[in-house]
Amino acid sequence: MGLINRLARLANALAEDSTTRTHTGEIGGTGGRISYAVSLGPAESERPRQRTYRPKYLTDVRKEKDDLVVAIDLPGVSEDDLSVTFDDETNIVEIREEERPIKRLGLRWEDVVIEKATYNNQILELRIGGDTQDG
Repeated sequence: MGLINRLARLANALAEDSTTRTHTGEIGGTGGRISYAVSLGPAESERPRQRTYRPKYLTDVRKEKDDLVVAIDLPGVSEDDLSVTFDDETNIVEIREEERPIKRLGLRWEDVVIEKATYNNQILELRIGGDTQDG
């Protein structure tokens, strides 16, 4: 019987079983020793976990001449709800939708200036100027 079939049988058996099983052991050889413990039991169904949907915003960062150009795809984000801030103490650019942070970009530049910000077809493009730090 192949590995996949054995795993499928094990998963089916565990799904039907309401007990919890624990197995501990140790594997050792000339290369070292591994101790392990495995507990198998039914999934908790008392309270379903709520998953927060967090979209992934595709980001492209490139250098053009002496500027850093950051393009971020922001589907579903209204231009009216969008804000961009820069903290010159931490060198972090933060993009927010209303009060919710979307993206934080830490820059290793000195004298950073956001020279231009455009929002077209739900793509934010930032043109950032400054002097790169060594290291």
